[in-house]
Amino acid sequence: MKRAKTSLKTGLVTTIVICWLVPIVIVVTLMGVLLGRSYQQSAQREIRADMESAAELVQLRLQQAVDDSKQVSYDGVVRSAYREYLQDGYGISLFRAVNDYLSQRLSRDKKYQAVFITFWSDGIAQSYTLGGSAAGRGVTRLIQEHTPAILEEMRDADTKIRFFLLDGELYMARNLLDSSFTAYATVAMLLDPAQIFDPLAELDTPGGVEVALDSCTFLVEPGGILAEPEEQDGALTGVSYAVSVDGHDLSVTAQTEEYHLWRANPWMGWTVALAAGLVLPFLIAAIALFSRHVSVPMRALIQANVRVRSGERGYQIDQSPPNLEFGRLYVNFNEMSQELKNQFERSLLEQQASQQAQIKALQSQISPHFLNNTLEIINWEARMAGNDRVSAMIEALSTMLDAAMDRSNQSQILLRNELEYVDAYLYIIRERLGEGVHICKEIDEALLDRTIPRMILQPIVENAVEHDIAARNSGKLWVRAYSQEGRTVLEVEHEGVLTEADRQSIRELLSGAPAEGPQVGLRNVCQRLRLLYGEEAELRVEETAAGTILARIGLPPPGNLQHEEAAS
Repeated sequence: MKRAKTSLKTGLVTTIVICWLVPIVIVVTLMGVLLGRSYQQSAQREIRADMESAAELVQLRLQQAVDDSKQVSYDGVVRSAYREYLQDGYGISLFRAVNDYLSQRLSRDKKYQAVFITFWSDGIAQSYTLGGSAAGRGVTRLIQEHTPAILEEMRDADTKIRFFLLDGELYMARNLLDSSFTAYATVAMLLDPAQIFDPLAELDTPGGVEVALDSCTFLVEPGGILAEPEEQDGALTGVSYAVSVDGHDLSVTAQTEEYHLWRANPWMGWTVALAAGLVLPFLIAAIALFSRHVSVPMRALIQANVRVRSGERGYQIDQSPPNLEFGRLYVNFNEMSQELKNQFERSLLEQQASQQAQIKALQSQISPHFLNNTLEIINWEARMAGNDRVSAMIEALSTMLDAAMDRSNQSQILLRNELEYVDAYLYIIRERLGEGVHICKEIDEALLDRTIPRMILQPIVENAVEHDIAARNSGKLWVRAYSQEGRTVLEVEHEGVLTEADRQSIRELLSGAPAEGPQVGLRNVCQRLRLLYGEEAELRVEETAAGTILARIGLPPPGNLQHEEAAS
């Protein structure tokens, strides 16, 4: 398959654009990518440094909280108060001793919203002390709601510290053991995220900072607010930093925003737009000059060539050439066109003279009798060779030649003779188109000896075949002859559809207007019927309800021939 050729104008304009604009676009794009990547790497390094400093501060504060929880066990105050309670059973004394200890030890530390100890023995009340950022009854109610969940998790914790995130609140819990290393109480600290994680909250990162403290994961948002991390389609992108807090894993991840060079530097967009605005006038001027000096004269040459090819030989280009080169092309084209016209006229005269001589020679050598004799010899040769099919086709062709030549010069023939012409034509058609053509004949035998105009039915059949059946190489065709109130009715019906153009053409030919193409046969039949019978004969072509096309010829009863002598 040949590749379609592009025009010279398209090729040159494309070359200008590629050689002029594409390098500018490549350079600007490459600069944007490199600058964006460099800036993003620099931003990540800066965020990593800030995050490491903030994570170290958080590590220090969490370490202090861990040490405070250990000190509650090491001081022994709570353990001694619990032993006295086991001896005397005074719960109020235990509550006061523990509450006084926690108030003196931790109430002024702002890292805790509340510190409370819950004893595992049944019937012993809880002891609380509120930290420096106390929230009163709201914190107390919150602790009461979360205590069962904390104790359930701490049953098998031994002396290990565990972290819990419950309803956005972060707890650190540790079991207290007696001398037999049996847990008798749990100390829980409600941490204040605004005091512990404020270095992370101050980082300028989109979406907050994600913190993983052992198995407890949460987001630190601006203001020290903790939130559940959102599910990510993939791994969290950004920079990460991990440290250890007394054996506990602390991992901090900060998301980094993708850097958009054009969005971050609007001046670059204006610079590129200004450069394009300066380049564009030069590009337009180059295209305009090319169009004037190359495209327009080339179009004039192409149009002149098309007019010469369409038959307008000798056509001259009268436009003024824009440059010397095309001026020479115009002169050469005009001379060539004029010479072509002269040569064509000479060739036409010579050809006409030659054709006339050949026609006269053929007319003198070939006669209808000669043609029939020749076909008869070919027919005998086919019969002797056993080729019955070729023989039948030759006989059908001979019948068609007899009908066309009309050596007897008869204007009226029997219906049976007209049907022989039709049969000969249809035999040739079936041989040409194959088994897809189906012929149905419905002939009233009482009409076979009735006289009708010669070659009045065969042109109608030929028109039906060439109009639809030959185009599809298949179809049905009906030929009918019957009497209706003494009139002879001949019908040719075939499968097909009339377009609006066909209907218009049929209306014109039935009205006597000139016709061309396959409708010439219908026009000749219509004129002969009018000449022979006047208004007593009819020719109609119409579509039927069954989706076929029906051509009907109605002839007056025998003896009503008005113009037989004139026709003869």
